[in-house]
Amino acid sequence: MPKSKVIKAIVDDEVSLAQSLTRLQVIAHDLKNKELETWAENELVGYASEDDVPEYRHAKSINFTYSGINNMVHQVKNIPLDPGFLGMEVLEQIADVRFTQSITAFEALFDGVDSSVHLDRSIFASEVDKNSNGGIQCFTITQNIPKSFFQNALAEIKNRLLKSFLLLEEEFGCLDELGIDISNQPASKIERVNYEINSGVLRVQVDSPIQKDEPISSKIAWKIIVPIITAVLGGLITIFAQNLFGLVTP
Repeated sequence: MPKSKVIKAIVDDEVSLAQSLTRLQVIAHDLKNKELETWAENELVGYASEDDVPEYRHAKSINFTYSGINNMVHQVKNIPLDPGFLGMEVLEQIADVRFTQSITAFEALFDGVDSSVHLDRSIFASEVDKNSNGGIQCFTITQNIPKSFFQNALAEIKNRLLKSFLLLEEEFGCLDELGIDISNQPASKIERVNYEINSGVLRVQVDSPIQKDEPISSKIAWKIIVPIITAVLGGLITIFAQNLFGLVTP
């Protein structure tokens, strides 16, 4: 079947990821899909907290270089630094880098000419000096993140966009209009589509619309109240039968 223009544009890289995310944000709002809308918004404007950053935006790197003086004699420039000289406490702080930037700023990091993105860690020069007993004096320290990390992260964002739009097109038809009119759509269908996107595409833990937990009040009624009512009704039926047939209780 012919694909919606928005899908073709994503596949052919005719629109930016920011434009596609904006389009998805509008549709998510129409569907009242808070998880999808929040994801699109976070990618567009950046994540407010590092704790909210999805796994594909985590870069784990202990690749460091430095410029400075070795053994108080030899001046060096951009040579590898053994991460052990930073100490475990520092490494626990910086080895897992979480990129909170907006999608536009994140893409800009990838567009540089170098094969890696370099993060300034010169603030930890005193730790290196202490742990090397003064043998390494750093003027600058750089943590290096390979370009492949950004390439993979951007591919994941594009894949999530594409899978979301494909699923939405399959359920609601052509997506060439800005949003989706759900006024004539059953609520059960909207819930199912939102669940499939959130759990299958965003990989968010959400309750299935089919297997929602039974309210605690219903469980109490079923396990306690219903047996009591059954016992009472059984007793009334017995008394009725005794009176009707003249039976005598032993």
